[in-house]
Amino acid sequence: MNPHLSKSVTLIELLIAVSIFALIAVGFSNIDTFSRYHVTSSDRRVKLQNDASYVLEHMAKNITGTGTRGGAIGDINQPPVNLTTIGGNNAITVWIDANINGTRDAPDKQIVYRYRPAPNYEIRYYPNYTDAPASYEVITSKKIRPDFSSNLSQPTYCAYNSDNNYIDVQITACWDPDGSPAACGSLDNPALVIKNRIYMPAVSTH
Repeated sequence: MNPHLSKSVTLIELLIAVSIFALIAVGFSNIDTFSRYHVTSSDRRVKLQNDASYVLEHMAKNITGTGTRGGAIGDINQPPVNLTTIGGNNAITVWIDANINGTRDAPDKQIVYRYRPAPNYEIRYYPNYTDAPASYEVITSKKIRPDFSSNLSQPTYCAYNSDNNYIDVQITACWDPDGSPAACGSLDNPALVIKNRIYMPAVSTH
């Protein structure tokens, strides 16, 4: 047997083995990258759901009433819910039955949910806007898309139905609300939409 031929065959086998090993390594690397990518996207979606759900739960709790004070109060002549602007930002104001007597009267207070756009993309809650308009807490930030409009085509809106005594609230959260460089709703920049209908039992429709 020609010794040179034997050596050349061994070298070819080695090259083939190295090539196969390289392909396997690349395959495992792609699987790892793919898995990490989707795990990251799923983790971001969970965090967005938590933020958006918290906002809706917070609103529902305060608009329907807590243990220390009643919920929204008013009638057709004194609407309990109004969409307004505060400092140029869209906001939702709600009259709350502070003394829990079932009547819209002087002791009642306004609470406010104010949307603050870029760069914060946050929602501020004012527990007593009537007496302390500068006192608020940020209930979520850096994730909520604009803009607490009454326009149902907007990502985040609030619509009051006086005939049926409820408000529809939609919260749209996005990992990067600016949508740049990746648009909201993409794998790199996931988005989540949650909607709730909040009924106001203490409000009169007459």
